[in-house]
Amino acid sequence: MIVRTEKLCKYFGGLKAVDNVDFQLSTGSLTSIIGPNGAGKTTFFNLIAGVHKPTSGKVFFKDNEITSLPLHKVSRLGITKTYQISHIFSGLSVFENIRVAAQSRETSFNFWSQAYSHHSVNRRAIQVLEKVRLKDKGGALASTLSHGDRRYLEIGIALATNPSVLLLDEPTAGMSSAETIQCADLIVELNDALNLTVVLVEHDMSLVMNISDEIVVLNEGKVLAVGTPQEVSDNDEVQRVYLGEK
Repeated sequence: MIVRTEKLCKYFGGLKAVDNVDFQLSTGSLTSIIGPNGAGKTTFFNLIAGVHKPTSGKVFFKDNEITSLPLHKVSRLGITKTYQISHIFSGLSVFENIRVAAQSRETSFNFWSQAYSHHSVNRRAIQVLEKVRLKDKGGALASTLSHGDRRYLEIGIALATNPSVLLLDEPTAGMSSAETIQCADLIVELNDALNLTVVLVEHDMSLVMNISDEIVVLNEGKVLAVGTPQEVSDNDEVQRVYLGEK
């Protein structure tokens, strides 16, 4: 297991956003976390990524406890998260957005040197642009990208930090049906080609059922069900709570 949690809880006053969650993530897997609005999905993501500190419980990465580590230290270990709302530098080019992220992982360089002189960083940025299908748009300002390409850029920024685990928070939000299909293909491609462990929060059930190795269903901060897409689809409790069936 590359990531696991033990009895993880996050309370906001009297609200139990995440309540006693035990979670295990297999290396190289593609896992989706689903549930009704307010189920605790994004809060759970933020606990793993170090954005929030848990009220109680523990988070482990490669068997090392990371519960108390801040976001930047968790990211350096290899867990990187994207967000529901794009976090990009709109005034920089697509290439420069990727290069800044790649440069954040360099351990030594001359502060006074020109950014473009860091050849290893530039190579890494170009490789990432190719992986997220933005190579031909590297010189464009990020602000000029379509909504779908902005999502790809955000994934690219995350990839440039060389993660082992990529947390995608609603990566297809606001996309057209065609863009959603293309994004799903990209996620599967990255998972396979890079042996990257991917976890996504997603509301598009067709996408989730088609690409996931495993699905975790949250409801009211608790784990309702865990299983393959077929197992989750056939689960009576999931149908009752999540799909509104009786």
